[in-house]
Amino acid sequence: MGYDIIQGLQYYVMQPRYSSRRARPYQGRVDQLRYLGECIVQVQKLAHSHRVWKYKEASMSPSRDPLQHPGSILLNNIRSSSINIATMALAAEYFSHALSQPYGSSFWVAVAASLVFICYITCDTVYNLCLSPLSSFPGPRLWAVSNIPRQLSILGGRSHLKMLALHHRYGPVVRVGPSELSFNSPQGFRDIYGFRRGQPQFQKDPKMYGSPLTGISNSIGGHVDSDTHSRHRRLLSHSFSERSLREQEGIVVYYVDLFIQRLRERTSVNKIHRAEEDLKSWFNFTTFDIIGDLMFAETFDCLKDSQLHPWIALMFNNVKGIAFLGVLNEYSLFRKMQGALLPKALKQKMLENHKLCAQKADRRLQKGASRPDFVSAILKHGLSDDKEEFIENQPLMSRAEIHANSIFITIAGSETTASLLSGCLFYLCKHKYIMDQLNKEIRTTFSKDEEITSSKCFNLSYLNAVLKESLRLYPPVAASLLRLVPKGGCTIDGHFVPEDVTVSTHHYASYRDAANFTFPEQFIPERWLGTDNRFDSDRKDVVQPFSLGPRDCLGKNLAHMEMRLILSKLLFNFDIHLTPESENWGQQKMFIVWDKPALMVRLTDRFA
Repeated sequence: MGYDIIQGLQYYVMQPRYSSRRARPYQGRVDQLRYLGECIVQVQKLAHSHRVWKYKEASMSPSRDPLQHPGSILLNNIRSSSINIATMALAAEYFSHALSQPYGSSFWVAVAASLVFICYITCDTVYNLCLSPLSSFPGPRLWAVSNIPRQLSILGGRSHLKMLALHHRYGPVVRVGPSELSFNSPQGFRDIYGFRRGQPQFQKDPKMYGSPLTGISNSIGGHVDSDTHSRHRRLLSHSFSERSLREQEGIVVYYVDLFIQRLRERTSVNKIHRAEEDLKSWFNFTTFDIIGDLMFAETFDCLKDSQLHPWIALMFNNVKGIAFLGVLNEYSLFRKMQGALLPKALKQKMLENHKLCAQKADRRLQKGASRPDFVSAILKHGLSDDKEEFIENQPLMSRAEIHANSIFITIAGSETTASLLSGCLFYLCKHKYIMDQLNKEIRTTFSKDEEITSSKCFNLSYLNAVLKESLRLYPPVAASLLRLVPKGGCTIDGHFVPEDVTVSTHHYASYRDAANFTFPEQFIPERWLGTDNRFDSDRKDVVQPFSLGPRDCLGKNLAHMEMRLILSKLLFNFDIHLTPESENWGQQKMFIVWDKPALMVRLTDRFA
């Protein structure tokens, strides 16, 4: 029966190249292997016929992408199914023949299983390289066949460098998986992440999100469902508005001043008022204390204790493990087994920290809505005990969702800002002329520390240019944010992409591509000032570190406020130079976040 199925499929797919010559019946082991060889040859012929067909289609209509033709998509699906059925039929044929042998049946079962596996891999490879709707897109063949090369680059912390190299070699769109494309153009970014009026949005790819072990699967950042995300966003958006941030600026300034005070204490221990400090850690202390107060109405005491809270330290000490969880999440089988794969002690510690965060959130909920922070806007709408329980036009958020959002906002609202400040300071220290220019702007604008406010910093043009250039070269989220093409397929940057294909724009690769920027690897804030015509051709709209569209970062206004205030007050009060051990600080691995070493600098108090 298996042979008849294969024969019928070959007749359907290979016509008119199909030969009516039937394969000889099994005649011992030699004929068995010869039969397998004939089947594989037929698969190769099938692949060849597909390439010829696609070439003819393109020749008849050179201005039209053959993948847009409904008939081509249907034929691809038919041929894919044919290969899968042929593989299963061949498996049945071989197993039945092996088990009928009078002796050595176990050996022949093993041989049959091996041959079937080889045949399956061969068929799958032929399909991905030749028959897939994505086969016309450029990219490394090994990546087109399997997700493993991409996953290994993630686990090795070098995915950002690999993606940059791939786009440099293959152009603005690269096939980086059997069903995944990467774009690096401004139009690609808008098509994937932007608003699509009257059309379905690109949804988050579930394989990248939703791992329950992270504690954020029920948050605004972890939800794949657009309706739930929109409900969370409506409830949280007021807390991040310009008006709300003006009300919260006093909280931010308090912790920035405490940051400066703690550094001054460190420099005052000697007569020259100089100290060597790890500013990467101090930036983290400051941003986590700020977000802790805005989220929970209580601090993490990082600045007070000069160390990270254990919950936050656990995350930073396990960035590789988090990346590993992300890779496992791509496989449905392993997704269900993640809890069993984690060391028991680590899993217990994560659960304890999630419980701690939930307790902090519950204490904040008990204080009511009078305090201007992130929770007050949620409480004004009320609290639901059941996340499925809504009041029309007044959606509520459940306690469990508040717990999840508190974890997500605490991490996303602090680590990203601290990372950017670390990268910015590194580049400033590596470029003395730029540091001098920025110091001049800040120190001539303000005569004393108390004059430095968010609104005044907003008008410092060179400061803003420095921050934009830092976001380009050292984006806190440097990887891809995966999306799924909606039903019916879409055109992305002029390329038609079928439905259910994973697509993204890679931040690091896009921001450092010579096709988008002049001198892409150089730190040049002047490119953002519009005063140097060398940079007129720069495609600056590709730089979207906070994303765009319906899922852009809610906290971007808060992040800009913190970055301007912290950097302005730091440079106003201290002269800063890199120590020799941090000269190569920028050479880092990147997992989900940057794996940052200590940023050691020499601080000198200007007012001592």
